[in-house]
Amino acid sequence: MSLSINILTISILAIGFSITACSNHMGGKSQADKNMAGSLSTQKTNSAKTDSLTADKNRLTKIYTQAIAEFIRAAYKTDKTAYDTLYFGKHIYGQPDDFPDIELPRVIEKTQIRLVTPEVGQNKMNKQKSLVYVNMMGWVDNEKAEFILVVFTNGGEHQYDYFINYNARTSADIFELDKIEFENFRHLNGKKSKRTTIYDNGKYVVKK
Repeated sequence: MSLSINILTISILAIGFSITACSNHMGGKSQADKNMAGSLSTQKTNSAKTDSLTADKNRLTKIYTQAIAEFIRAAYKTDKTAYDTLYFGKHIYGQPDDFPDIELPRVIEKTQIRLVTPEVGQNKMNKQKSLVYVNMMGWVDNEKAEFILVVFTNGGEHQYDYFINYNARTSADIFELDKIEFENFRHLNGKKSKRTTIYDNGKYVVKK
């Protein structure tokens, strides 16, 4: 009788263990599976962040390049100024108008483009009076982009400023030129500088 009870008890326990094992296998996940799922989720999140940063960088590179091209064209329209090489200062001071972490094309509008630190730019201007250095400040969001290009030459003398504004299209990631203003600081002879509009309503309005 005792032997029969023991056999019955063992059988019940075996069935219980079998049901538990099946339940764990069918209804739950092992720790390894959970770790794998968590790892894949983290990878997807990191990948999404990387894609977003890349898209932002590409967007900034595109609009900065566009603004520089427009500046070169505007300078020629204003007083027939043509550049062989332009040095742009990559200023990073923890300010909203810091130059972004992008690489500019080596040539824009048939002009050689060089991106240098402000210190290198100042040293170059001290050695080469004819060198043209540009301090470019930009503010870009989903609705508009605004730039100020402060131009120095003749050993570091402030020559003029260009103000270039864009509006963003709502249907695509494209910026359309809105307005360009110009302020001349050369040959003032004690007079106050004046900002003038040279592009508006889709056309240049430069006054000779």
